[in-house]
Amino acid sequence: QHMYVPASDQCNILNGNIGSASTAATSAFTIKVTQIECTSKRAAPSGCTQYFTGDSGTIETYNYNSGNGVLLANQDYSACIRTERTYCAICYWSTSFKMSVPGGAAA
Repeated sequence: QHMYVPASDQCNILNGNIGSASTAATSAFTIKVTQIECTSKRAAPSGCTQYFTGDSGTIETYNYNSGNGVLLANQDYSACIRTERTYCAICYWSTSFKMSVPGGAAA
């Protein structure tokens, strides 16, 4: 997974809160930080939490966990897809699409 976080010329502080509600016995995190020049073609458009590039790939939200994850509530989340050079359309498909609502009832 990846996340774009806007930065300024001043000091930037990024806080992450990791809860203890996990049922996993251990957890491990690898965090890679990359700075991208403002004028770079790799820079995500303003407002994009994730920015997908390339002519094929998989779009997954955070905590997807192969379809077994739990929706992370109260996110200000935008997934953006870059239009690739010489392409004029995007086709999406899903092998399965599941939604649930609070209380466990299927939507």
